[in-house]
Amino acid sequence: MESAGPPPREAAFSAMFPFRCPFYIVLRMLDSPRDERLSAPPWWPFWIAFGVALAFRLLWPEIRPLHHDEGVNGWFLFRLLDGYSYEYDPERFHGPFLYFFGAPFALLLGMSEATLRLPVALVSSAMVLLLLPLRTRIGRSGVTASAWLMAVSPSLVSYGRDLIHETYLVALTLALVAAVSRWLESGRDRDLIFAALSLSLMATVKETVALTVVTLVVGAGAAGWAAGQADWRRRLQRLQETPARTWKLVAVALAVPYILLFTSLFTHPVGLVDSFRAFLPWTEKGFEGSGHEKPWFYFLRLLGTFEPVVLAAGALGGAVALRRRNPFGVFCLVWWAGQIAAYSVIPYKTPWLAMNMILPLILSTGVLFGILSGKTERRQSAAALRTALAGLGLLLVAWTGAKAVEVSFLRYDDETLGLVYVQTSREVRDLLAWIDEAQARSPGHPLAIRFYNEDRWPLPWYLRNAPGVLYLKKVPYDPGGDVLMFGPGQEPEVRAGLKDWKQRYERRVFLMRKGVKLVVYVRNVQG
Repeated sequence: MESAGPPPREAAFSAMFPFRCPFYIVLRMLDSPRDERLSAPPWWPFWIAFGVALAFRLLWPEIRPLHHDEGVNGWFLFRLLDGYSYEYDPERFHGPFLYFFGAPFALLLGMSEATLRLPVALVSSAMVLLLLPLRTRIGRSGVTASAWLMAVSPSLVSYGRDLIHETYLVALTLALVAAVSRWLESGRDRDLIFAALSLSLMATVKETVALTVVTLVVGAGAAGWAAGQADWRRRLQRLQETPARTWKLVAVALAVPYILLFTSLFTHPVGLVDSFRAFLPWTEKGFEGSGHEKPWFYFLRLLGTFEPVVLAAGALGGAVALRRRNPFGVFCLVWWAGQIAAYSVIPYKTPWLAMNMILPLILSTGVLFGILSGKTERRQSAAALRTALAGLGLLLVAWTGAKAVEVSFLRYDDETLGLVYVQTSREVRDLLAWIDEAQARSPGHPLAIRFYNEDRWPLPWYLRNAPGVLYLKKVPYDPGGDVLMFGPGQEPEVRAGLKDWKQRYERRVFLMRKGVKLVVYVRNVQG
């Protein structure tokens, strides 16, 4: 029998936001079937996992300097808030979603390392909540296991604290899968519209969305095979019965975000054309390597080192799902196998790309736990088996969490760890402090800071408010200034242009990142 009105939680939300804003749609999407509403008694292990995910991503966001790519992305945000227009450049940068999504945070909270990373951390944490719509697929035990692995994954934690594009792509992929899953179960129009919105936003994040979509489509076909012909006919019939008004709303959800973001809110119309042209240069970079070439087994080695629990349990879950012809499990199997294969073939490899494989592996692990949980419920020794599984799970989660702490909080600039990649050294903090000391000795006189080196990021972001900064690609005839920064190979040229440099400047060398050193001259007060 239908209830007289929405649950109290929805009614309160509707009173606060009477229009069907995206938050309302998300809340409604997270609703389970009528026997498993959000108003059901809380499942504390899941919500504790969500709390751990928040803590791992939000605590001490400024513990490490900005990554090279974070510096570039942060600079675009700074320029955007400083009144400059953003124009999508398909030859050099990824999609516009990161900048427009992060701009309100920077506008409201001010520009800082913590502010830059906050939206990414929140989205990364919210991925745990996006598991809720899947609990009819993998069960409460599967969702809980997935939530804990997602909360402490070294890769998801590390890059969930970075201002880079990958976390947004992975989170929106999960939103798409969750929405389609709910639509297949309920047939509700809003789930189909939310899926279209998720897909549209995915396309505005990064060009590798094409690889994701292809593997999802192939996985959906495999899931249809596992479900059987009767299920396919039922799905096709549901599509045919979907009213034309719904398809119009789906088209709007697909088109509007895409057009708005790529045209920079209609200020850069050519960006819409560039969004399609982008696939050619990025395909070329992928197959050329562009300095990021790695062997084909790179991701398998990376997963085996930092995510062995997810890799082993996900693979086992895929095998069990294939044997049982579990549709969602087969879908996840094809999804993660396809992602590993696709990214292994392409020479261009960076460690954050592994997040696209870790997500389906975590879901595949959830399938495994859901099946194991169903088995224990049918055995007399169910309590003992559940206790043993829970104990083993806690040990594995603890080990994985320790790895996450090591990578994100302790050895965050140690590139002997495979997940640490072109990360700015902590010595940059000392460099910035030294510049601040020099500025304090000359109050009212902005330092003339000169860069004679192209390998400078993320320092331009840190020095964004310094009025006397000049960036040059070559050492000029007269290289004078209050602060000079250049590579070790340029030092003879700099010294040749300076008179009495030993008396006029203090010299130090800082490690920017692995293999990149920066020589810095700071003028003495007497000089």
